[in-house]
Amino acid sequence: MTRLVERISCCCLFLLLVVTQVMGCGDKVLALGRAVRLRYVSTHSASILLYLRPGSSTAAAISSDVALQSALKNSSQVFKIVNDTSELDQTLNRGKYDLVIADATDAPVIEQQLQAASSHTVVVPVVYRMTKAEASELVKHFHVVLKAPSKMDSYFLALDEAMEMKVKRDQSKVVAKK
Repeated sequence: MTRLVERISCCCLFLLLVVTQVMGCGDKVLALGRAVRLRYVSTHSASILLYLRPGSSTAAAISSDVALQSALKNSSQVFKIVNDTSELDQTLNRGKYDLVIADATDAPVIEQQLQAASSHTVVVPVVYRMTKAEASELVKHFHVVLKAPSKMDSYFLALDEAMEMKVKRDQSKVVAKK
């Protein structure tokens, strides 16, 4: 009987020591960190123009994507939504915007319009339910593409990448003037 009690007490002591050693390996820190959610914050504050062409499936998706709307508002000083082409023309002629976000089908036309006006505004197309081949063609041309629907962090990363392009264009403009 005493041998059985000794064996049980040795096993319990061994388990107690093993459990305390395992908990000392950082598991407590991991358990605490599970509740903390870090959010990505945009490093650039931009003036953003969002063009939503009526009747576009992407416009409907953008309007219903709360994460994209929130990312655009949080990463911009000036945020304006335009719904028709005449208003888009007037807005582009009047104001200076860092980024113009538009449907992938509208982006090439807007980019040509901005190039004709010698603007350094970056056009960022929004891709909604496109094939990988179509999306890769857009990335080759525009370098930055917003893929919707997605997580807010990926929207922030794409917007920051677009602002980096804008900064590089502005720097090249200053260097060209010298």
